[in-house]
Amino acid sequence: MATTPNYFFKINTIHLGGYYETWITTTGPRGITPAASVAVTDRLVFIKKVYSLLALSMVTAAIGAYLGSGPLLLLVAPNMMLFFILQFGLIFFASFAARKPGLNMVALFSFTTVSGLTLGPLLFQVGPTIAAEAFALTAITFAGLSLYVVFSKKDFSFMSGFLMAGLIVIIVGGLLNMFFIGSTMMHFVMSGASVLLFSGFILYDTSNILRYYGTDEHVSATLALYLDVLNLFIALLSILGIMRND
Repeated sequence: MATTPNYFFKINTIHLGGYYETWITTTGPRGITPAASVAVTDRLVFIKKVYSLLALSMVTAAIGAYLGSGPLLLLVAPNMMLFFILQFGLIFFASFAARKPGLNMVALFSFTTVSGLTLGPLLFQVGPTIAAEAFALTAITFAGLSLYVVFSKKDFSFMSGFLMAGLIVIIVGGLLNMFFIGSTMMHFVMSGASVLLFSGFILYDTSNILRYYGTDEHVSATLALYLDVLNLFIALLSILGIMRND
């Protein structure tokens, strides 16, 4: 059954942690040469590691989503705020553990699993058809934008300020709509704006990963991309849910 979940605006705020992580790894001190400055072979190893971890993150999130929309639905749904706080904390835990071998994997996959659990009730609301459509659109968008960054070789770091400003507007507007306005039309508009915003984040983060991340920062890079994909997916779920209701 398709519904229009206000939960979208709660989960959407987790990209604050992703932005924090991106800012730390692109402006803070580095202990290793950025991937763009190393040999092509080493750069390819780094990129392969990032996207392999991203694929595994999607698998753990899918497992969490299955549990959260089925066997654990009655546990997760009444405690959404608790799970939201937990996943926000896990973002910073993953940031802290990013360069600690072993612990960084535990932190990353703990976050992706919990984020999947938290997504479960939303997937249960919208149904499998809308979920599949949103996943397909997310995959196509992510692949297309990533390939554009790779082949155009453009530096999108200039988008940082615009993206942060847009993120703040989306969060504030979403919270106002959720608690005070309650407009389906505004929800639809904010969701559309979020699709554009997180598409921009994909360009920005992919560009930064290829240019500024050190070859030991594969977990930080994976976390940044995962947050982009997650939020884009939720925004598309919201749009498709509203359209299906209408």
